[in-house]
Amino acid sequence: MSAVPDEGAVLGFLRSSSAPVGWQQLIRKFVEGGDPNDFKRLVKRLVSEGKMRKIKGRRYILTDGETPERSGKSKAQDGVREDSLRARIIREGHFLFAVSGEGRDKVKFVLPKAFQGHAKPGQSVLIKPLDRKGPFGYPAAKVLTGVRHTATFSEVSQAFLKDMGLPQGYPKAAMREAEQSPEPVWMGDKRRMDLRAQYIVTIDPADAKDHDDAISLEKLSNGNWKLGVHIADVSEYVSLDGALDEEALRRSFTQYLPWTAVPMLPQRLSGDLCSLLEGRERLAFSCLMEVDDAGKLVKFDFNETFIKVARFYSYEEAQALKDSGDPFLKQLSDFTDLLLRRRREDGYLEFQFPEPKVQLDADRQPVDIRPVERVSSYGWIEECMLLANQAAAMYLHRYKLPGLFRVHEQPDLEVVAELWTSQTALSKGHDVRAEFSTLRETHDYLNSDVQHFYIRLLDPSRGALPPSVQRRILQSMKKAQYDPRPLGHFALGWLYYSHFTSPIRRYADLWTHRVMKAYLHGEKPARSLRTRAVAVAGQVSEREISVMKVERKAMRVATAWIFQAHVGKEFIGEISGVEGFGLFVTVSNPYGEGLIPVARMRDDFYEHDLETKRLIGRRHGRTFELGLRVKVRVARSDPFSGQVDFDFLGRA
Repeated sequence: MSAVPDEGAVLGFLRSSSAPVGWQQLIRKFVEGGDPNDFKRLVKRLVSEGKMRKIKGRRYILTDGETPERSGKSKAQDGVREDSLRARIIREGHFLFAVSGEGRDKVKFVLPKAFQGHAKPGQSVLIKPLDRKGPFGYPAAKVLTGVRHTATFSEVSQAFLKDMGLPQGYPKAAMREAEQSPEPVWMGDKRRMDLRAQYIVTIDPADAKDHDDAISLEKLSNGNWKLGVHIADVSEYVSLDGALDEEALRRSFTQYLPWTAVPMLPQRLSGDLCSLLEGRERLAFSCLMEVDDAGKLVKFDFNETFIKVARFYSYEEAQALKDSGDPFLKQLSDFTDLLLRRRREDGYLEFQFPEPKVQLDADRQPVDIRPVERVSSYGWIEECMLLANQAAAMYLHRYKLPGLFRVHEQPDLEVVAELWTSQTALSKGHDVRAEFSTLRETHDYLNSDVQHFYIRLLDPSRGALPPSVQRRILQSMKKAQYDPRPLGHFALGWLYYSHFTSPIRRYADLWTHRVMKAYLHGEKPARSLRTRAVAVAGQVSEREISVMKVERKAMRVATAWIFQAHVGKEFIGEISGVEGFGLFVTVSNPYGEGLIPVARMRDDFYEHDLETKRLIGRRHGRTFELGLRVKVRVARSDPFSGQVDFDFLGRA
């Protein structure tokens, strides 16, 4: 990067941007290795010369005749004026605003009445920034005529993918590697076990696009069980440090959105060669385990295998067949009941959250959202995968391999104390105060005292806690992450746990496969690989946080799209979050969360009590806390920002 910023480069960068550009973004782009004061003087000069303009939030746009083009297209291609910005219309009080961009690049323009045209909330329009400010100090803009229309979900989706920086496609070198991968053929490889004659099945969602895992199960003559967990052998197709590997590590996960997915690996691998498809011969990495009648893992081994899935079941189909007497599925159900009982003895934390699922129409547009009715068959596969992940972690530890462990630290006791004192719902019919007073924090990830305290809080025998309270309990805990050391997993109550069963969609599993297979081949792990495992653990843990944020935002976007059709309707809901700026309320039918901004609660001045996590009215003393049922009306719903606003109508 040149030490002296170039005027043309700065203007070109603004011209190529689809939204106003923030000061820090400019600094990162142009000042690396240069003098920031020189760059400040350049920007100041360009502003004074009228070539660029500073707007609210220390953001910059080009002036008339220099405003960014949309999506890099020419005016002739898109019919878009060069001095325009794409924006969405929202209403706040008596004023209309146009919002351009998202996140740190979001800018809100006020639309004076004379320049609103026929714009209405929810529409996507083109605007022209005006060289003056409007009410509240916001920059003013005008709606350009002849371009108004209601946003389609395709526009919402594309804006979301762009704003979140989600990749659209793969590097050419990675695609070339994927396309050149051959169809697996049995060659009598002595390193692989031929398991094609075994009865192996997959059980997945009906609309699953890839199949990482398959299982086999049989009863042994000694009364024990033989469980086979067969996992797609992705490492056979993705070589360490190849183009595919670099891109897979950069993504680290498949990104799941309610209406689509952004896979970690190209379709040629994720949905075809690596996917364990019914009736197709596939390479697998199998964990073969023996389990006694108490659900205890007696012994295990790992082998490279060649398999052929005999049958694919959807969860619902498997449940129905088991209920009608299918012998294999009945056996699987009985076996996994043993595993679940064993896990409860080990002390895992049993949450019972509703799992909302977005329903799509034929065009993959969200039309409804409802909690999933979880049938027992979901648990069959989950129990088998958990056991295989535990076995993989034991294998890594036994042979001191540089794999990645899934670790989960115990909560801080002060956070537990805050949880107890702030949640009155926890004490109803359940006195654990004496037990709580005896808790002692340790430096280990596993603390049986704290763990049993949480088990008591979540005790299913007294009925499921409200989802809002369960969510608060979950928030009191630390986040699981990856580490090359087996530090323990608090929520499972296990010292050894790793991720082994999903290499198509998680890089950590792919890494662990590699180091385990290298050991099977007689290779001694290089010291550099151990050092590298530390870096990979940090990178995928960091990426996981980003992935989760994107998935939560995507759910809000889909929810807001659906709730557009319910603006003005009234619902009964439950307070699911309390913040200083308002109350989050979850409603059902459709299922979703919206916000009652404190600005809309005009009957009192409300303050946030940080100690009790309540919102309290200063004059009348009315209080709001988690779990309280309230009546609300949908005031507005903006799918671009993923925000649904409610009006408070009273307690339910």
